[in-house]
Amino acid sequence: MKIRACWSALEGKAEQNITKLRAETVQAEQLRDSLLASQQRLEQLYEEYRAKTAAADTSRGMSDAMNQRQFMSQLLTLRERVDRDIGTSQLHLQTLAHRMLQAEAERLKMKTLTENDRLAVQKYTNKREQHSMDELGMLQFNQARAA
Repeated sequence: MKIRACWSALEGKAEQNITKLRAETVQAEQLRDSLLASQQRLEQLYEEYRAKTAAADTSRGMSDAMNQRQFMSQLLTLRERVDRDIGTSQLHLQTLAHRMLQAEAERLKMKTLTENDRLAVQKYTNKREQHSMDELGMLQFNQARAA
C-alpha cells in the first residue's frame, strides 16, 4: 500500500491558490494606499485653492469667478470619485480576506487528508511487518520443537 499522491497534489494546489490570493491582496492594498494618497492630495489641493481664492481680492471678473467655481466643482467631483474607488477597494480587500480564509481552510483540510493517508499507510505497513514477524517467530518455534 502506497501513500496516495492525490492528497498532496491537492494540498499543493491549495497552497498555490493561497500564494495567488496573497499576491492579489498585496496588489489591492497598494491600490488602496495609492487611492488614499490621492484623496489626501486632492483635499490639500482643494483647501489650498480655496484659501488662495479667499485671500485674493474680490474684484475679479465674471469669467474668473466662473472658472474658479468650475475648477472647485471638478475637484469635488474628483474627490467623490476617489472616495467611491476607495470604498470599492475596501470591499475588494474584504472579499480577498474572506477568500483567503476559505483557501486556508481548504489547505488545512488537504494537509489533514494527506497526513491521515500517510498514517493509514504507516499503520498498514506496521501491521504487515508485525504479521511477518509473528509468522517468522511461529516458524522458528515450530522448527525448534521439531528438532
